[in-house]
Amino acid sequence: MRITSTLTFTAAGDRVADMLVNPDFAQFVGTNLNAVNTTTSAIDGGLTTVMTLVSPDGMSVFLGAHMSITQTTTWEAPLPDHTRTGRMTLSVAGMPAFMDGVLNLTPAPTGCVVVYDADFTVRIPLLGKKAEMMAEGYMERVLTASERLGNQWLMERDATSARA
Repeated sequence: MRITSTLTFTAAGDRVADMLVNPDFAQFVGTNLNAVNTTTSAIDGGLTTVMTLVSPDGMSVFLGAHMSITQTTTWEAPLPDHTRTGRMTLSVAGMPAFMDGVLNLTPAPTGCVVVYDADFTVRIPLLGKKAEMMAEGYMERVLTASERLGNQWLMERDATSARA
């Protein structure tokens, strides 16, 4: 299943790219998504985050009460026009569910836009497509939350800098 989402941020692209691979931001997202646990590890050009969350409605049959998601986000160096390309992968522990996609960051008049374009696959015979459809709405809510939380996180940092 293809998942495409456009997120708009009110900060320059370099700040947003840095935020999306910042361990503190990953912890902030985990806290705001009511994660049971969030751990991060830096990798070359990015960040791997493991987050344990309450399983979405209908998925607890497959996953139990909680699910552990591993997400890796990496960025290439910015181009002269300040655009950037990145990659995001996601897997769900104990379930053959995978997402692999490209991130395209482009400047915008009031900040930047990040477009996620990914393939999401659940490989469960006979039930895979149904599980993908159930997960699609959940994934879209998580991406929308990332936009809202990202803008909040950036504004809080700006406010802290202004007071200093």
